[in-house]
Amino acid sequence: MKISDPKVGLDSQCLSYLLDGIAGINEPTDILASEKIALLRSWFYMPRTFFITATVLSEVARIRITERREFHESFVRTLFLDYPVRDLNRVQNRAIHFEALHPESADCRVLAEAEELGLDVVLSYDHDFVKRLSSVSKTVRLVTPTAYWASSNIPKGALPRTVPHHTNPLSQQLWWRW
Repeated sequence: MKISDPKVGLDSQCLSYLLDGIAGINEPTDILASEKIALLRSWFYMPRTFFITATVLSEVARIRITERREFHESFVRTLFLDYPVRDLNRVQNRAIHFEALHPESADCRVLAEAEELGLDVVLSYDHDFVKRLSSVSKTVRLVTPTAYWASSNIPKGALPRTVPHHTNPLSQQLWWRW
């Protein structure tokens, strides 16, 4: 696989924002605005779709608000492929290893699943997750969307690889374009 075509996974927070962004939200202005913009740009400008792991899928299934859960599930069914874990014992052992450094077991499992799936990158804007586990995997880079976008070296003014359908309100906005 070329370095310019990495396999990139998302944690559940990134998945939720990406889906909100694709559905046509306005330009973000909150404290995570730069992360959210970088995530959406990565979706439209990078050569392949993002990956989601079994743990992220299980977190989607536990969304309590029915409409929000169904919104996520409908996008997951159409935009993402299913990548099941092949070696559950290996994933569990790696997750336990990561838990010595980070108390959130779901985060640890996402990183362990990413290793097992052969992902190159996992995106998260969970500061603690990135801070504690960004240097523990030898095969997966755990980074924020802004760090990933900066490393992509997409030239300013480049055309996106995909664009929102003309009926999507996001197609009329320019904030996500580079």
